[in-house]
Amino acid sequence: MKTIAILALASTAVTFAAGDTAAMAQGLDRKLRTDAQVQATHNDADVNRECHTANDGYIETLKAGNYSASKFFNCFRTSDQIFEFVDALMKQNPKILTKEEISTTVQNKTIYAYKLTGKYVLTRSLYFQSLLHAREWVAGSSNLFALASILDDVVQFKLSAADSFNLYFVPIVNIDGYDISWTKGKRLQRKNANEVDLNRNWPARF
Repeated sequence: MKTIAILALASTAVTFAAGDTAAMAQGLDRKLRTDAQVQATHNDADVNRECHTANDGYIETLKAGNYSASKFFNCFRTSDQIFEFVDALMKQNPKILTKEEISTTVQNKTIYAYKLTGKYVLTRSLYFQSLLHAREWVAGSSNLFALASILDDVVQFKLSAADSFNLYFVPIVNIDGYDISWTKGKRLQRKNANEVDLNRNWPARF
């Protein structure tokens, strides 16, 4: 078995040495991809913009108790669309969903947190954040879907986490980087606008 594994590894090395790497490209994440994979990555924002056109009108059709079924979740969304969506939820539920400005980015964009509460006055809280790494679009969608789903439960008087905790949702921590990831050739942007990885580089020892 070891011999087979060694031969397979040697064969792979010979294949790359023969010139197959010429068809590979290294992205911002230092991973090798085929030309087709690179092109698909570059097209990601355009594909989602087409999805936006096909799934427009989601604000007008928002319905309490059915927020998580919104067409909003059929696509990955831009920062403007994300804030528009959550602000619309807040407008429909002003007593239980509020917005706070918690910081600003290096490009002076405001980072927002949304607080969801239930029927009780609580002292304990849970905090959910996403898109610290700009290219991880699915993390932002998951955060927003969790918010919409729990809000559905609250407005329908179903048992939810909001009965035990104040819930804070920050959909986009790295707004600068996220907006950059929607520009051509920058889909794999991970860091902030100053090319700092916000998941590390803290001025402290842990």
